[in-house]
Amino acid sequence: MMSQPNGDWFVVRRVTRDTYAVCEPGHVNSFLLVGTERAVLIDTGLGVAPIRPIVEALSDRPVTVVNTHSPPDHVAGNHEFEQIAIHPAGRAALENQPFSEEDYRGYMDYAERMLGAAGGFEAADREYFQLFDSEARPRPFPPGFDPASWTVRPSRATEELSDGDRIDLGDRSLTVIATPGHSPDGICLLDERDGVLVEGDTLGTGPLYAQFPDSDLEAFARSSARLRELKDDVRLVLIAHFNRSTADPELIEEIAAGFERVRAGEVPLAPSTDLTGAPVSEARFARFSILLPPNHRS
Repeated sequence: MMSQPNGDWFVVRRVTRDTYAVCEPGHVNSFLLVGTERAVLIDTGLGVAPIRPIVEALSDRPVTVVNTHSPPDHVAGNHEFEQIAIHPAGRAALENQPFSEEDYRGYMDYAERMLGAAGGFEAADREYFQLFDSEARPRPFPPGFDPASWTVRPSRATEELSDGDRIDLGDRSLTVIATPGHSPDGICLLDERDGVLVEGDTLGTGPLYAQFPDSDLEAFARSSARLRELKDDVRLVLIAHFNRSTADPELIEEIAAGFERVRAGEVPLAPSTDLTGAPVSEARFARFSILLPPNHRS
């Protein structure tokens, strides 16, 4: 299905019936799942532009926000909504937003570098590759947004979600799967009706972040192994980052196997940096990589 730009910032794409990717190209994807009784918005993005008008243009159902975890790029639009659900381990972070000015500025520096790099890549892509579409093409920040003053407003959860909980939308329901590893509060959601798995920085076609102080490699490996057990029930994976909003379910198998190999010390680690320029060790695979603390030892 073709992507359609929406305003100065978002790109909206229908990925299955009643399921929409709401993309902030080059940054993060949120997902709207609509049922006959209610809708769920999975994550609310960077807060660069209001996301609620986009949601209301797609559905007139009552909307609950479900956060896959609590970092700023997934929760900055929360304050636009009344109903917010998150894993108990992320509740305090929503209310306190424990990110420093250095964290915010580091991300905006990265965004500026990405936009600069995209210009040169786009010229080559247009001539040779045709990989960029509107949901993958980074764009300048919209008028009226000042990157130097970007912060995330605190929000308050009205509901907590634990492993195995079900979210009823009417003609479809979502099962909550706790997937700690990247962060303690990580969850994924499985729509069994359509075979759609929505991940929260647990899967992806780029770097998987296991290098942060609250990351846990062993938990990450267990979470990916658990998702592998569900692979036969999944037809489509909805992913949050790195210029794609969807992936095939074989990615689940590849990532679970990758974590097993990293834990076993079977993958060479290369020195690298994460998006903020901080040093990391990187285990590289065909469709993704795993970032670990510098000088990691298995």
